[in-house]
Order: sequence, then C-alpha cells, then structure tokens
Amino acid sequence: MNREHPAIGATTARTVEIDGVELLAFHGCGYLGLAHEPQVIDAAREALARHGASGLASRRTSGNLELHERLESRLADFMGTEAALVTEDGFIADLSALQGLAARGHDLGLLDADAHPSLVAGATITGIERFDYGPGDVNRVIALLDRHADRRPLVLTDGVFGMHGRMAPIPDILRHLPDGGLVLVDDCHGVGVLGERGRGTIEAFRVPMDHVLLTSSLSKALGSSGGFVAGSSAVIESIRRSAEAFTTTTGLAPPAAAAALAAVERLDSEPERLERLRANIGQLHRTARRVGIRSTGTFLPVLRIDFTTEIEARRLSAALHVEGLYAPAVRYPGSVGAGAVRIAVTSEHTAHDLRRLEDALERHLPESSD
Repeated sequence: MNREHPAIGATTARTVEIDGVELLAFHGCGYLGLAHEPQVIDAAREALARHGASGLASRRTSGNLELHERLESRLADFMGTEAALVTEDGFIADLSALQGLAARGHDLGLLDADAHPSLVAGATITGIERFDYGPGDVNRVIALLDRHADRRPLVLTDGVFGMHGRMAPIPDILRHLPDGGLVLVDDCHGVGVLGERGRGTIEAFRVPMDHVLLTSSLSKALGSSGGFVAGSSAVIESIRRSAEAFTTTTGLAPPAAAAALAAVERLDSEPERLERLRANIGQLHRTARRVGIRSTGTFLPVLRIDFTTEIEARRLSAALHVEGLYAPAVRYPGSVGAGAVRIAVTSEHTAHDLRRLEDALERHLPESSD
C-alpha cells in the first residue's frame, strides 16, 4: 500500500507498534497520557455496553444523551464558563461557533494569518466578510477595528500556535475590542497544557471570558475524541439552535463522550500529571539546546526540527526509527522549511526515555537542521 506514514498497530501512552515492532513514541498530541488511563478506558467500555457505539441521531432530534449533557456541564465547570457545547470534533466546533455567531449578527471576521484551517473554512462557509492580519499583528487588528467601528467584529485566532511556538496576543486584542466584539479562540493546543490547572491560554493570560468564545479539541491533551465550544449561556444556546454543523450532525459517540468526561476528571484531580508534563517539556527543550536546535515555544510539549528538503526530514525520522524511536516527518501548515520532524513528549515519558531521545538526536541530527 502506498502511504505517507506507516500504519500503527497497537499503542500505549509511551509506545507504538509498527510492523510488529514496539517503538518508543514521540508523536501526536496525547500530551497527558489520558487516552490510555485505566479509568478513561473503563468509562468508555461502560458507555459502549450501555449505549452502543453511536448516538445514532443528531442531538437536535433523538440523539441527545444524558452523557453529552454531563460532559458539557463538567467542561463548563472546568473551563470556568457559563456553558459548553460538545461536538463531533474540533473542526466542527469552530464551524458551529462561527455559524452561531453569524446568526447573532457578527458579520466581520479578522483572522490571524496562521490560524487553524478550521477557522479559515468556518469563516468562508458562513460567508462573513474576512480580513487577514499578519501573525500576532495587534496594530493591524486595531486599524481594522477602527475602520469598521460600526460592525460587530470577530477576531479569529488560535490561542497557542502548536507548530509555531507562539501565543496569540489575546490581552492586547481584548483591550481594543469594542463592546459588540468577540474573540473566538481555538485553544486545541492550550487546553490541558497551559495555565495553572491546565485550562489553557485564557487561564495562562488571566483574562476574563466576557468577550471570549473558546473552542477546543477533546482528542489532544484530553485523550478522547470530539470537540467543544465554551462561553456564555446565550452564545452557546444560539450555537445549539442555529449552527447547522451541530444540528445536522450525529452526536459524539457515547464511548468518546464518557472517555472525555473521565479524562477531565483525571486532569482536574491529578495536578501531578500536569507537573510531570511540564518537567518533560523543560527537558525536551534543554535537549534541543544541547544538540544545537533553536526551539520555539519552550512552554509547549513539541519540538519542531525544520529542514531545507523533505528528504532530510525523512532521513532523520528513519534514523530515529532504527534507534527504536518513532518521530515522524510531517508536512503541516507552519513548517518553515520544505520538511520537518515533529517531536512531542507526554507526562508519561520517563527520564530514561528522554535520554534515549537526546542520545539519538546527537548521533543523527545533521548540521543543516534548524
């Protein structure tokens, strides 16, 4: 079969099996190891036995489960918002949010040029008038807000840009946002990583949610599947009633909803899991400095190694594979060069795991990498 990446057989919080061989894994977004947490797996198994594999209908018809509502209540409580809405995935969360906001009269979108493709697609599908601004360019945002002072603007941005290693200047944007404006923050790489309790970018910045609507994924740090929108009760209810991406889509599968609920409970009750992740993040970026890589976003569990050519990236990935490590070459929006190797650590990696990574990089990292 012709495929860009090998098919993975089995996985644990630290390993993957490829072609029958177990490799130490430094890939993906399971930053807290929650996808393999026994309580999370047990919750999914129980929901599968009770509800089956699917909700079988949209939640606006007959597919609304008590489990969905319990997860929404728990997410709102965890995020510190009035309400939350659970969707099938993070992409649909962004699209649903934009459709609901357009229905409330928001017809102008100011989009960070590095924003996730789901925000770009959502703005296009909803038909709002869109103006792009350079990455984190607050002055351009202010100029656009002044030019359209009679509109109800939306500023559309990631909270933290996972492939760039930067945070959006949300406090500065909020200071200049008019009363009728709103900042839509896709925080899929912030929730579960940033903030004192892992609530994400907004908690890290310590800004109020009054003029913020947040979307995120349940499939990254929270280790399940799906997405959610969190904000005021009025905005969430508008999305629930008017966003076609939500109203016409089968609800989140019961095992995934139950797993996400258990994952939030684990994150909220086990601060040591977040502490372990942050210790490993520090070790990852110290490794980068020692092997000569200029890392960005040293608060993130991701190290991106850029290359001039894709062949170089694949060569390093293959060399790591031979050493028993899985760190794939990737092509993704945000890669500076023609190729990149993305390395991610989790809370479950051990000090020995990280030493193996550093030793392998020292042996195989070419001088042309950055």
